[in-house]
Amino acid sequence: MNSSKRKVAMVDFWSVADDNGKPLGHGGKVGNEYYKYVEGKFDITQYVNQTMLPFIMCPDKEALSPSISNGERKASRVLKHFMALRNACNNDADIIWFYVPDIYLFIFLLFFNKRNKRIAVNVYEEYQTNKIKCRIFKRALRKIDVVFVTNEMLLKDIPQGILIPDYTYDEEEYDGFRTAHKIERAVCLGTMNEKKKLRESVETFSKNGYPLYIAGQFADKGMYEDLIAIKGDNIKIEDRYVDSIEYYELLGSSRYCLIPYDAEFYKNRTSGVIQESLFCDTIPISHKEILEFSGIPGVGYKDISELGNYDFSAVGSERYLNLYSEIRRNKYLRSKVVDTVERALDNC
Repeated sequence: MNSSKRKVAMVDFWSVADDNGKPLGHGGKVGNEYYKYVEGKFDITQYVNQTMLPFIMCPDKEALSPSISNGERKASRVLKHFMALRNACNNDADIIWFYVPDIYLFIFLLFFNKRNKRIAVNVYEEYQTNKIKCRIFKRALRKIDVVFVTNEMLLKDIPQGILIPDYTYDEEEYDGFRTAHKIERAVCLGTMNEKKKLRESVETFSKNGYPLYIAGQFADKGMYEDLIAIKGDNIKIEDRYVDSIEYYELLGSSRYCLIPYDAEFYKNRTSGVIQESLFCDTIPISHKEILEFSGIPGVGYKDISELGNYDFSAVGSERYLNLYSEIRRNKYLRSKVVDTVERALDNC
């Protein structure tokens, strides 16, 4: 390490790989993207669960102790969270940056003795639907030196927050996946779990007739079989891991991306998939409240069944694409976000 640079420990205690060694969610992507923001300014060590080490590009990386694994029971997982957080904080870093948080981090921070360390945390929700969690979150904020919020609507209640999106737009990274000749279809990608209204989606698109391609790993194999049994001929469903290159190829080549999150769970949280749809000029389809929270225009609904008679083929794309270009330039440009993150950490 270069002793003239301040030391930053980047911590992701949540993300894991599945039983086949494939990363779940976007923890690896976020960790690598944030690492690239600050690698030139600071000495970085990244702490992640053991199964995520192969997917982290930072050369100075360590497995959390203890590490959690895929499918671990909640009680065991929570206990390991607290132990891993304590151990990860017992280092010589000047700044500890928790970039993939959850409520258990904020509980931990209530009791954490910072001493001379500075704490940075990414915030993508504020737990407004749960009074106890919200109170814990608000109290924990007092112990945090840098609060990165991933959505500008969060700034209403977190005035000290610094806005950085989940992902940033870099032409070299995304332009190769964008095409003007889109396939007339909607894709639904990623981990398939109970937080996505998949059955309702399949029923609606079966009625609508518009092509839908669902590709991703199903946590519940019974759900996959049920969807196969009820789907129309216009729907293709595959239970498999989709790597990052194929993910962007499918996203960028499709006219629409369906993000059927359950709004009760997801309406006040940011979505990386919606942001990446923006980067690829692909129109997102999601609940109105989720799209409004993201600030990204798309096809919104209050209930997905409303789309049963929707004419996706008749929607003009030009208006969306002009807006997407402007939003990418003003809000998501990587060079601007990198400067914001560097200054925030440097001044804390």
